[in-house]
Amino acid sequence: MISPIEKEIVTLLECGDKKAITLLYDNYSDALYGVIKKIIADDDTAQDVLQESFIKIWRFSKKYDSDKAKLFTWLYRIAYNTAIDKVRSQKNKDGKEV
Repeated sequence: MISPIEKEIVTLLECGDKKAITLLYDNYSDALYGVIKKIIADDDTAQDVLQESFIKIWRFSKKYDSDKAKLFTWLYRIAYNTAIDKVRSQKNKDGKEV
């Protein structure tokens, strides 16, 4: 079952309302930061990845389909993939892990 806040966020995302990103950040940033920190140890880099994740979330918000995935699952995948991409780009850049 979808929570009232999740329903509101999804509705705002569908409408392209910028209030959605504030609600997303307020309700999910800590959990997404935790996902990112499991992949990236450096706090500054993890914060950058969190910001990049929210930019991607906003950019792809019209593509979210609640019939395919729960909101958190969709957010999780974006944050996880952004973190993995950052690790890969750092390895390719200088041969070191983040």
